Amino acid sequence: YGQQPPPQQQQPPQQQSPYGQRQQQPQMQQSPYGQRPQMQQPSPMLQKQPSYAPSPATGRGAAMGGADGCVDIATLTPYQGRRWRIKGRVTVKSDIRKFNGARGPGQLFKIDITDRAGSEISATFFGQGVDDWFDRLQVQKIYYFTGGQLKASNPRFDKGSVVITFDHGAQIEEAPDDVEIPGIVYSFFTIDQIQSQASGATVDLKGIISEVRPPMTITMRNTGEVRPKRSIIVWDNSGPQGSSHIEVTFWGDRASSLEYTENVPVFLKGLRISDWNNMKSLNSTGSTNVAVDIAGTPEAQELARAWASMGQPPPPAALNRGGGVAKRATIQELHDENMSLGPAPTPGQPLDPNGPSSVHRHMVVGTITTVFTDRPPFYPACPHQVDDGRGKTRACMKKLQDEGGAWQCQNGHLSQQPFYRFMLRARIADHTNVLEMSSFDEGGRRLFECDAHEIAALWEDEARTEELQDRLRRPTWKRFVFNLTSKRETFQDEDRVKVNLNEVYEEDTLKEARKKLAEIHATLNPAADGMVGFKVGGA
Repeated sequence: YGQQPPPQQQQPPQQQSPYGQRQQQPQMQQSPYGQRPQMQQPSPMLQKQPSYAPSPATGRGAAMGGADGCVDIATLTPYQGRRWRIKGRVTVKSDIRKFNGARGPGQLFKIDITDRAGSEISATFFGQGVDDWFDRLQVQKIYYFTGGQLKASNPRFDKGSVVITFDHGAQIEEAPDDVEIPGIVYSFFTIDQIQSQASGATVDLKGIISEVRPPMTITMRNTGEVRPKRSIIVWDNSGPQGSSHIEVTFWGDRASSLEYTENVPVFLKGLRISDWNNMKSLNSTGSTNVAVDIAGTPEAQELARAWASMGQPPPPAALNRGGGVAKRATIQELHDENMSLGPAPTPGQPLDPNGPSSVHRHMVVGTITTVFTDRPPFYPACPHQVDDGRGKTRACMKKLQDEGGAWQCQNGHLSQQPFYRFMLRARIADHTNVLEMSSFDEGGRRLFECDAHEIAALWEDEARTEELQDRLRRPTWKRFVFNLTSKRETFQDEDRVKVNLNEVYEEDTLKEARKKLAEIHATLNPAADGMVGFKVGGA
């Protein structure tokens, strides 16, 4: 140890560690870091960068970046983890949705948040977060949000490029109202623009409600769930002729709880595009927002003026193609139009836009004169659960045959006990003609006001024949509104047109009277065609 180190290992005085000199500089006016360039530096690619690069121009900075510790929604990225805080208004809140996942049953709901800059983001609450926050978060109120996980969004379902996932660790505080934070922000598409959008995309729409259909219930084939459904027709002044219509279908509470009025403007946010046989339509989602109290807005007033100047045009016949909007018609008009029905399209081949329509849909008001009972108006259906091709199961529903103590369908499923579904034929009439139609389970339950198994039990019990006849006569000589689909088919080498019942509901006599009065006004005074605001019987 008494030997001196080799010269090349001696440290020159100027490279002595700066930290050794700090005690000799009591005033500490010179930063010791000024000498660091004399030390060996790592590669610039290996130097640690700050987590958030300050940028006064964009507001991007540390996780807490404003006077209230909040950052703009537009600056959020999936790499920030939970180190962020935003302030925004809840503009949309969905219903609670239950599901069964790999970890068992679960639940979720979604909200959309808008900040002062008008930027939007979607947030989803799972599990305990649903119980904690669903009742506490109110639409149009402002909150501080933090404690959620950020990740890239799915543009088909979410707002913005990033979404938030909240669980039991969510930290949310209500904030005072702030007029600088806007309410619902719309990104409107015209009906003409929607025709070129992809199926499954989410859009906002403004227009005039040209037709309202009564609510009804639908039994979902895959789950057996009974859901309220209601459809309206919306018009706007887009397209080559300055007039376009589209069907909008609402589900759940938006079908059963909200009131829709014809000839008034409506703003719709968060509708999902559906495509059937090259015909676009719109469906509500769990996050759809419906605004009808908008008559004073400039957009609504412009739409109302255009609607009046166009004479309140009805949906064009072209919307009947591929099962679009049902056209109002008498039975004779239905027969006349069905003369031009084309053959069913070849599977796998695109629909010829210039060819004859293969499907007609009509809305007919008529009276049931006969329910045919030469055979049972029901059939034994197979309850065996089968794959629906989308990862879920549904009932097979093929017709069962009694094989001597056991029931079997054509798919080979064995059942100890079938469940019964309606399958019937009926004749309806109006002042122009008569029509025979076929109906399945949904229509049968509406007409008979009971399930098919009740009719089946009466059918098999000879002691209850009189009760059976009373039940079978229940729909006759009643007036209904029928939504019908007509298709051409070949049966036993004979070409024929088959008419099926899609929906049925009782007639709204006041609404029908107003339609008739509008037709009379249009006939007597063509210049007043499409007038609005007249009353019937003081209503």
